[in-house]
Order: sequence, then structure tokens, then C-alpha cells
Amino acid sequence: MSPRAQSLLSRIETWSGSGPVRAIAVKVLVTVGGPLVVLAGVAMLVLPGPGLVVIALGLALLAVEYQWARGLLALLGRALARAKQTALPRDGSPVRRLAGIAGTAGFLVVTTLATGAITTFLGSQAFL
Repeated sequence: MSPRAQSLLSRIETWSGSGPVRAIAVKVLVTVGGPLVVLAGVAMLVLPGPGLVVIALGLALLAVEYQWARGLLALLGRALARAKQTALPRDGSPVRRLAGIAGTAGFLVVTTLATGAITTFLGSQAFL
């Protein structure tokens, strides 16, 4: 995890550990709210909305209390950094960088169109 994220987590832990009521309240809110945010993100993978971003936010919320969520969040961060380096290499030629930008833009366009098509299809269905 980045030093900035680690600093934020340590401040939250210090704040929540300053009293027994705070500690229990934070644990309950994180334990209930974190999975709900992750589930909302999973639903947004097929419904309109920023699903991956919401899943990451839910994991960040869970990381406040749980070490396994911190590890998963760190793994996600490394995977995203690797994907960024693959799509937009720092030492790549201008043509390679342009290809990475075009590929990323194409991916965003295709996923946006797919989301729109799914939304239109679901909207045209008659639900009882």
C-alpha cells in the first residue's frame, strides 16, 4: 500500500481506538457497510454505474478494519499499476504510447456502448 494510504489508515485506527464505543461503532459500520458497497459495485458491473470503482471503495472501507481487505486492495493497486504500464509505457515510443491511448479509449467506448445496450434491453423488458 502507498505511504499515503497507510497514513490515512493509521489515523483512522488511532481515532477509532480512542474509546470503546468508537471502536465498536467503527467495526459495525465497516462490517455492515463494506460488503453492501461491494455488492452495489458488483451489481453495477451489469447495471449502469462505475462498478469497479465502487468495488474498490468497498474494499477500502473494509480495509479500515480487516487485514485481508488491505492485502486485496494492495493486490488490486499493483494490478492496476501493471495495466497502466502496459497501456502507457513511460519509456515507449510515441507510436506505442498513441496505440495505448487509442486502445484505452476504444475499451472505454465499447464498454460504454455495451452498458447502454444492456440498459436499453432491460428497459424494454416487461417486468411484473
